[in-house]
Amino acid sequence: MNKQFFFLALAALPLAGCETTLEVEPPAHTPRLSIAYTLSNQAPPVGQRDFFASRLLYVSTSHSITEISRLVGRADATVELRDASGQVVEQFRPRGQGGYGSTDSVAGYYAAARGYVGQPGQRYTLRASAPNVETVEAALTLPALATVGASSYVPAPTPPGSSPNPYNGKGHLSFSVLDNAATTDYYLAYARLLDAKGQYWGSVYQDYSARNDTGIDIKLSRFDLSFIGSPYQTLPISDAGRNGQALTFSNDITYSYGGPYDPQHPTPPLPTFLEIIVSSLPADTYNFYQSVQRYYDTDGNPFAEPAPLHSNVAGGYGLFGGATDTRLRIRL
Repeated sequence: MNKQFFFLALAALPLAGCETTLEVEPPAHTPRLSIAYTLSNQAPPVGQRDFFASRLLYVSTSHSITEISRLVGRADATVELRDASGQVVEQFRPRGQGGYGSTDSVAGYYAAARGYVGQPGQRYTLRASAPNVETVEAALTLPALATVGASSYVPAPTPPGSSPNPYNGKGHLSFSVLDNAATTDYYLAYARLLDAKGQYWGSVYQDYSARNDTGIDIKLSRFDLSFIGSPYQTLPISDAGRNGQALTFSNDITYSYGGPYDPQHPTPPLPTFLEIIVSSLPADTYNFYQSVQRYYDTDGNPFAEPAPLHSNVAGGYGLFGGATDTRLRIRL
């Protein structure tokens, strides 16, 4: 036994001298503009409490992979939106985006100055410039409205002897989107609750507890509800290969009150409408959200396949996205 150990140790001696320290130069990095903006057929969001605040324009500058300081936005960019004829239809002014927990309370966010509303079927170009970096631009065609078919909502029964909870509830939501077999289309679906005046009342969440109980044919043609403002829960769907089959959502949901607190009336009125929003997306917007999913799915694993984020910004990074919203309200 000792003799065998001696020979193994002797054989390992040459390997001990094979360790080599290599100095690897990081790749050269040229700072470039990074932008994120989503144009839609709705009035632009006006602030961080807007339901679609994540569509606001944000501008920053790229970092080297060796940079350890936090990424910050910049307020010195000039950004214009032009239509197919080259006419400027929207300009942007910098605005602070503060609030508790904000990572950027000063610079980076911009508000639309003219309140331009995108037109489905029209081509647009977004151009951004700033000192000491190259001008960048991106283009898209805003897609057509989705055709939303039958929809329904069935509230869960209230247990005997109890009253409806004024702050939250649950039920079963169903809707469908009719597919155009001649084209490849991309969608996102959201839902929210509104009060009697059509103002935001609260958020809707998909219940995943019965997710694996459906057949494979249903899974392939169904929606998942996205949650606005959460990149990981932005869940696009493509109709590629559906051959005209309707895309469906049929799932239990829960909801909760998200409006302001009124000390004079601490119990909010019950919601009046459940609003379904189906957003038609350009291909680049779909590809970007898909790449975000792949990025998060790597979960920091150093052995995972590379998951670079898709970009449609020439000369820079980011997304000029589009969303054509179809809205449908169900009275509760």
